[in-house]
Amino acid sequence: MNTYCIATWTTLAMLLAGPALANHCGPQLAEAQSALNSRDSVEVNVLDAVSALLPTASQACQQEEAQLASAEPGSPMLEPGYISVGQSMLINVSALLSGQ
Repeated sequence: MNTYCIATWTTLAMLLAGPALANHCGPQLAEAQSALNSRDSVEVNVLDAVSALLPTASQACQQEEAQLASAEPGSPMLEPGYISVGQSMLINVSALLSGQ
């Protein structure tokens, strides 16, 4: 297992254990984990991108959690179909790992 893969798994494990999951980014994070688990090997450039996106997605999800907690009624963030920046980053991680 190469260093990039270990770093990616470590970052993903920290995300899973961290506070960013209060169901805001949870489904997208689970999808990213599933995409990573289903890969036998990942190209170095994909691992580089995933390794860069995961910590940034975690930070974004944490900030969005705070914003969601204080969002006023009628805020677009509270709409059911709203996709936040953190969620979008995790969706991109899944797409990269799925070869899309």
